[in-house]
Amino acid sequence: MANKVNIKIKKVADLKPEERLAWRRDYLSRKTARKSEHNVRVKENISNLNRTLRQVTATGDQAKATETLQKLQSALDKAAKVGIMHKRTASRRKSRLSKSVAALKTA
Repeated sequence: MANKVNIKIKKVADLKPEERLAWRRDYLSRKTARKSEHNVRVKENISNLNRTLRQVTATGDQAKATETLQKLQSALDKAAKVGIMHKRTASRRKSRLSKSVAALKTA
């Protein structure tokens, strides 16, 4: 017969005040690290799409430019919705980028 292992896990409510503060500090630092890593990935995706759009507009390919613009606008909207970027910043960038793509149509 195997020995039963008796493990007691302390709940956060059962911790002493200084232990609770240390636990919360560690928890928040892990949470911040996780969120900031996600935010960096989202911002990298936006900058990559922006770079692609600039390259496409330089070549003058209108169809690919509108497709890339739609992807970029979607990424900017999602970043603004979650709070990675301010909504007015996202709106300003979308406006400026759509002007550059519209200039291709007239040219």
